[in-house]
Amino acid sequence: MPKPFDVSVITASFNLLSSGRREQMLRCLESIRSQQDVRIEHLVIDGASTDGTLDFLKSYENQGWIKIFSEPDKGIYDAFNRGIAKAQGEYVCFINSDDYLNNPAGLAEAVKALRHSRADFSYSPVSYEKGGKIIGNDEKDMDFRTIFGAMACCHQGMVFKRSLFERVGLHNIKYKISADYDFILRSLLKGASFVKVPVSYAVFGKDGLSGTHMDMLNAESVEVKREVYGCSKELAQEIEDNRKMPLGLLLKILSRTSLPNKHKYLFYWKHYEKLKQLRHWLLTFRLRKGRRVIRIMGINLINEDK
Repeated sequence: MPKPFDVSVITASFNLLSSGRREQMLRCLESIRSQQDVRIEHLVIDGASTDGTLDFLKSYENQGWIKIFSEPDKGIYDAFNRGIAKAQGEYVCFINSDDYLNNPAGLAEAVKALRHSRADFSYSPVSYEKGGKIIGNDEKDMDFRTIFGAMACCHQGMVFKRSLFERVGLHNIKYKISADYDFILRSLLKGASFVKVPVSYAVFGKDGLSGTHMDMLNAESVEVKREVYGCSKELAQEIEDNRKMPLGLLLKILSRTSLPNKHKYLFYWKHYEKLKQLRHWLLTFRLRKGRRVIRIMGINLINEDK
């Protein structure tokens, strides 16, 4: 039987008004409401707010924009898990109050790519916003370093088959920031496939928890690697720092994935240091204290004091 919705968008909320996030939440709601050519249900999973947030959201529920579910929870990933349990869409994605979609065709493009490829999840380029201004873009591909060495992409630009959570399990709520990274690694080691959506449509607000608590983010990232890879904390820290792992561990990981062209990962592993040196030789742009260096193909085009 066809699902009643293409995508269930899940947004966690708690005391938005007292934390000064009313306008951000309104922007989030409007951006999801404006998505075109895709059937969406928008679930707001509230952690039993006490500051008038529920009254603020109620008018949007009355207009049919959202469905609100409010009860005490154990944090953002617990809210995500409760949202997954209530979702009716074929796919799910997670857009929080600090985040929004800036391309009305975005989710339709993601669904199109997922159905065409039959992949388990999609990812796309994501813009970063801080203090109300776009400060950068994340357009990297999921390759060896980004998949197994660090969080490959922002969850705001990802869409997942709802059935993937049935296969892999829900978010591990012991993590406060990195449960999405943990879920992605566990999914890949369960043979999950992915597809890139070349269209950028999501904006990640870096004023939130994961954008402002880098020490916690890094510590959790190491713990995720230690637990998922079954390695020591010291090795997990080395992988985190250098984006490189022992060949035996890499072969063990690759054997559990359905990644295409696995030989590319082995080539990258073997020649990582040489590739890094080659990239430095081909193109270097560096600003130091009072000095600027630009090198292309090993030739210093600019090497001057400022």
